Amino acid sequence: MKIDKRINKNLLRMSLCIALSGAAVVSTKAQSKFHVDLDYHYNLGFSENKFGHNYGRSDVEMGGHSLRLGARYDVAEKWSVGGGIGLDHYTGDEFNTMPIYATLRYKPFKKLTGAYAFTDLGYAIDPSFGDFYKGFTGKLGVGYTINLAKHFGLNFQVAYDYKDFRNVWYGYISTDTNMPIFYESNATRHSLSLGVGVTF
Repeated sequence: MKIDKRINKNLLRMSLCIALSGAAVVSTKAQSKFHVDLDYHYNLGFSENKFGHNYGRSDVEMGGHSLRLGARYDVAEKWSVGGGIGLDHYTGDEFNTMPIYATLRYKPFKKLTGAYAFTDLGYAIDPSFGDFYKGFTGKLGVGYTINLAKHFGLNFQVAYDYKDFRNVWYGYISTDTNMPIFYESNATRHSLSLGVGVTF
């Protein structure tokens, strides 16, 4: 319980740091082709693979929360590229990750300028504090931005979320010796990601 409380406190501190960093970046933004995105995502897990077995929602109630801070530049009328950093907490089986990712957006419709398709691809790092897992991370989905002012809008996203957790320790009780046995493996999770945020 004490470890969980420390992890939750670290996650809260990092969330505040990401939000404050986003505000600082926005205040220095110089041109309309440059954008800063601050988004919250709920990851509804529907499948997980661990120690060679697949599990669904009937086996584990998988969820998760994600905060992402990204910066993009419009390289063409329909294309926008950039990168960002995130802070993710997956529930059911508990995993914390800090992904660093590249993002690509494409606006296919001239008349529906707020609609776009996007992908985020990156790798979660293991910082020197907290309990974090490394591994590949990726999103593929669609979004819509509602502009409320020249440099401010609300952003909505629906995406497929893939997460790879590296070097996870598992344990079980041996039926032969009645002693705990531990081993290291990897895990993957597939989720439906529902996002809402702000764009500057």
